Amino acid sequence: MRAVVVPAFGGPDVLRVQDVPEPEPGPGEVSVAVRFAGVNYTDVRNRQGDGLGQPPFIPGVEVAGTVRAVGRGVTSLRPGQPVAAFTRGHGYAEVATASEAFTIPVTEDLAGRPESAAMLVTIPLVLMLLRRVARVTAAETVLLHSAAGGVGTVAGQLARRTGLRPLLGTAGDAGKAQYALAHGFSAVFGYDDFDTGVLEATGGRGVDVVLDPVGGDVRARSFPLVATFGRLVTYSNISAEPETAPDAEWLRTRCIGYAGFSAGQLSGRDPAAMRPALEEAAALVGSGEVDPVVTGVYSLERAADAHRAFEKRAVSGKLIIAV
Repeated sequence: MRAVVVPAFGGPDVLRVQDVPEPEPGPGEVSVAVRFAGVNYTDVRNRQGDGLGQPPFIPGVEVAGTVRAVGRGVTSLRPGQPVAAFTRGHGYAEVATASEAFTIPVTEDLAGRPESAAMLVTIPLVLMLLRRVARVTAAETVLLHSAAGGVGTVAGQLARRTGLRPLLGTAGDAGKAQYALAHGFSAVFGYDDFDTGVLEATGGRGVDVVLDPVGGDVRARSFPLVATFGRLVTYSNISAEPETAPDAEWLRTRCIGYAGFSAGQLSGRDPAAMRPALEEAAALVGSGEVDPVVTGVYSLERAADAHRAFEKRAVSGKLIIAV
């Protein structure tokens, strides 16, 4: 089968389309004939060597297609069934394997659309960030950095759906700011002056929750914006700058919390905790209540172009590889 392979850690140019053996599902697994694969910043980090996997490996953590074969002990899925799956890697391929627990049946219609491979990372991530990690209530104000990305696109829609207002965000340029405003954000600030903008928008109080995938200087400047009893949640470090956080005494003095979250790590530590969010994500997209907003579709041969877009921070919405 054909797959995109990372033969060695490095930049986007290391990605190669190669013929590799087709994987067979192990116990409790299925193999999926992949039609679409989602592109996530996790894939970029793994390719760079700042994540999971040792070369050579196939990147990609979410796929959609049809079940090709089932492994021993699988009872809820059958060959030919349309599904979406969270794979923990190796999704940029004609065939990928996934745990039965992370494979969700979908309709034929949804399986034929790129959105089918755009929903099992960002939407479960947002659901768990809001409900399980930050535990946001409708009365609280949230600041989400990188508002025009896949997570922001979903968070804005869920905010409107659940009555969570206001939702504040940051974006790298005016076009991304307009995109975020169109997808549910109340106000969006540039990175140069977001701290001033947030304090002005909240009457000097600050926000109850900061959701930060950026890290570095952006995270350091965000801590003073957290109001009493508020929380800052880190769920990535796309800046690749040194991780920074105030010490425990500062946190106690301000009466705020600092938490971390990784869906990839959770899938290994507590798989059962992932399943409800995966099922809800598929239901939200299938019903049309949430649109992950696919903004680019690439072939396997152009996977490097998708990665370049991420590294340039030129992505709004979701990118997909059509296999």
